[in-house]
Amino acid sequence: MHRPPRQRELNLSSHHFGASLGNIGTIFDHVIALSRNQARVVGLASLLLYKFCTALMSSEEEQMTPFSEHLDKIPSLQHGAGRRVAFFDLDRTLISGYSIMALAQETARHAASTGDLRQSARLIRDVVRQKVDPAGGNYHRVVKRVARAITGLSEATLTDLGQRACSRHLERTLYREAIELIETHRNAGDYLVIVTAATRYQVEPLADILGVDEICCTQLEVQNGCFTGEVVAPLCYGEGKSLSARRVVRQQKATLSRSWFYTDSSADLPLLQAVGHPVAVNASDKLAVHARNHKWPQLEFSSRGQPGIEQIARTGAVAQALLTTTLAGRASLALGTSRLNNANRLTRLFGDIGSGIAGLEYEVDGREHLRSQRPAVYVFNHQSLLDSMVMAHLLRDDVVALCKKEMASNPLIGPLLKQVDTIFVDRDDRDQSDVIHRALEVLASGRSLVIAPEGTRSTLGKVQPFKMGAFILARKAGVPLVPIVLHNVKDALPKGGKVIRSATIRVSVLPPIAPEDMRGIRKCCAELEQTYSAVLDNSPVAALPFSASA
Repeated sequence: MHRPPRQRELNLSSHHFGASLGNIGTIFDHVIALSRNQARVVGLASLLLYKFCTALMSSEEEQMTPFSEHLDKIPSLQHGAGRRVAFFDLDRTLISGYSIMALAQETARHAASTGDLRQSARLIRDVVRQKVDPAGGNYHRVVKRVARAITGLSEATLTDLGQRACSRHLERTLYREAIELIETHRNAGDYLVIVTAATRYQVEPLADILGVDEICCTQLEVQNGCFTGEVVAPLCYGEGKSLSARRVVRQQKATLSRSWFYTDSSADLPLLQAVGHPVAVNASDKLAVHARNHKWPQLEFSSRGQPGIEQIARTGAVAQALLTTTLAGRASLALGTSRLNNANRLTRLFGDIGSGIAGLEYEVDGREHLRSQRPAVYVFNHQSLLDSMVMAHLLRDDVVALCKKEMASNPLIGPLLKQVDTIFVDRDDRDQSDVIHRALEVLASGRSLVIAPEGTRSTLGKVQPFKMGAFILARKAGVPLVPIVLHNVKDALPKGGKVIRSATIRVSVLPPIAPEDMRGIRKCCAELEQTYSAVLDNSPVAALPFSASA
């Protein structure tokens, strides 16, 4: 195919800007073409970079066990009598990074808020000085330093700080692969145990989320409700983990020979060598060598943790594309394009080009419901900042979103949201009459609304309580409500995440709910919330932990 020279593409402004207003659409189409070319270039560069990195690591990848293959083996290895136990290390196995860092951060923040700046500084200093060895070889030293730093702190306070550390930091570090792994063992009837050198103040909130049966962890000494600064011996570390595991199998009338153990650290070799099914997960260099020599399965979890070069490049390219799209919209408006046409083109550009650069692909069930009846009120479950890109890709034109007013001041996405006539909502304002009036005007004009009835993102993917606003608007305007279930946008960018990861997004579009079927709004709202939960509970890609699906 003949391709015009680059010089001609770069001189679009001199060739077209003096054109009549009737040619403005052509200008915008050129902008879209340029952005699409940019997406192709970024995609090709990312692919070449990915292949280069893959070639460098091919020898290591040959040693990795395919995750789906490993999951398939778990129920098939049920031979023999007695119950099986599945042991899981925590740090760098179930979560990316180290849980003690999150707890130390929250503890230091608490000390600072109570005026004890000396304790806060001491805690930060001790953790920074004693950085965790990637192989896990000095984790026990970090635990001892933190224990000394919290001398005199009440146990109740640390329990509360552990909950904060989980909700603010640790939830979003849970590997989706780890959630699937635990659920597979649960479905196989295995007794689930987290065995870790971390303290229970780090572990218990995560154990509750994952629904494990028992935890074995390091204990801190407590007297009169306060910490003494001492660690109770033996630590649940190295041989200490093996001792804890033996106690568990005795109590469960199981055997280590039929048990599993998943860990990343060579410090856990005593227990790895004792169980019948040792598995290395995100293995340290030393453990990887040992696993290869003994032909142990090796798994690599990559859904969380440190991003690769490709992911960083994609994220930067998406940010650039947002800015380019915003500038293109401003230029189009300046040249006289109607606000509606401009908004529709920006929506398509954001959804299609943004998804392409971000590496998002889509599997959509019920696509026919997206345009069967318009205008409509579209509702979706909120998982990620990328939800808006996904919805733009699905709905394409003649839609207006409602979102929190804080997004208007976001320097990256705010200007674009304003150009597409987004209605910004002040969630603290009890009087929403202006928002309702503007929303009804949109529907009366023939355009549709897009609303997240939860009002906030979910870190783990659990459906949050639905608010009734979307249902009220649909009934008042006499338009249908179309439910859209997003299964796994959090895989591409979880709440609190900074880097976009390519993913295949699963979407279920449910049949529209007619306005006459919404007479009991409260009941309709509750029933739809339950429907969303049921769809996600049965989703093969949602990867909901036990607490989210219970």
